[in-house]
Amino acid sequence: MKDAAVAAVSDHAAALPNLDTIIRGLLYVYIFCLPFNRLLFVERNGFLILVALLAIWCGVNQRHFFTRTPLDLPLIAFTVWVAVTVPFSMAPLYSLKEFAKLLQQVLIFYVVAQFFRGVRHRTRLVWMLVGGLFVVSAYGVVQFTQLIGAPLQEGELTLVESVTSGEVWLTTYLIMLIPLSLALGLCGQWPSARIVGMGTTGLATLCLLLTYSRAGLLALLCEMVALAWFVRRRTVLIGMAVSVLVVVFGSAALFQADLTAAVGQKMAHGKTFTLPGSSTLELRLEYWKAGMKIIADHWVVGTGYGKESLRPAAASRPEQNREPVKREAHNTFLDLAVEVGVPGLILFGWLLWRIAATTIAGFRQCEAPAAKAVALAVSVSVIGLVARLQFDHMLIGTLALQFWVLVALATVVYTDRPVRGQAVDAAQ
Repeated sequence: MKDAAVAAVSDHAAALPNLDTIIRGLLYVYIFCLPFNRLLFVERNGFLILVALLAIWCGVNQRHFFTRTPLDLPLIAFTVWVAVTVPFSMAPLYSLKEFAKLLQQVLIFYVVAQFFRGVRHRTRLVWMLVGGLFVVSAYGVVQFTQLIGAPLQEGELTLVESVTSGEVWLTTYLIMLIPLSLALGLCGQWPSARIVGMGTTGLATLCLLLTYSRAGLLALLCEMVALAWFVRRRTVLIGMAVSVLVVVFGSAALFQADLTAAVGQKMAHGKTFTLPGSSTLELRLEYWKAGMKIIADHWVVGTGYGKESLRPAAASRPEQNREPVKREAHNTFLDLAVEVGVPGLILFGWLLWRIAATTIAGFRQCEAPAAKAVALAVSVSVIGLVARLQFDHMLIGTLALQFWVLVALATVVYTDRPVRGQAVDAAQ
């Protein structure tokens, strides 16, 4: 019996490294495919395979894969509150499905935190994310050249979408990932790493300009200011000041150039409610006002978790007030207050604050250049996202998964940081 037990333990020890490698390889593919709209089947099917592999991993290792992180308390509190609101939803089955997506995001966060603890694996994932950013940005620039002079089709937008599902998705993705390549360009240990980081940043910034997204540009400027504040080096301050001028004057020149039919405005899309002769800002003000009215009626548990939760709420209001809230409030924080109530919004704000506090502490305390760059990138990215999400509710779906991958990497960097003066590589 004793020999059998020893043999079983030996088999487990032999199988576990291979299983770790398989799970990590699947995660590489899964994460890389997130921006590609035509590869959504990989995300859907890959997640099912991942869950099966994780179940096997837990059985082989005889333990769970969840690790302690500084985000546990606010993340669990927000998730539990969303679960509490589901029975009170105006569309419980829809909210339950959206809650399952939230659980998927939480799972991805903990899986990445568990299987990318090693420096070598983290470094590969970081550069894979930068490579994905390069591909998406390059295709977006090429797509813009094809839109120049193209006639506007009725009911369609002539806007850069790259390989993503839409212009708003693309701008949010760029705001999320640009700080990573920029931080590597500033903090990279090797000249080649800094060149690749800065080159990808320039290409991604150009792609962002070509989307004509004013909300995206505002978020980018916020990220530049935040990065200059965190780093506080004279060369960085000068570089960021020059970059701000280039972005401002470059975007102004693009709007004036009138290269595509959608310059300076977002033409009416078939799925979006518009008011004749109104600007996008005026439209958003209408959405925000309507959303505030619904919050007044459902401020405790909201109308139900999910981006489309305003639809049944709008149907219950008088006819003259229905149209402005047909889909969403075009503001992540306002939408969350509508969906899960003011308590849910407070918990989400606590979660974002904890993420920012953790990543900023990681940036200040980490010694290794790569770890410092990741912590800096996520700190800046959170600030940019807060600005970007004031105008659209896009922290959902694959974008939310991408966000939690970044947060997991920065959290691992903070959790595994060595005592000051020791190299991270040596600690591993």
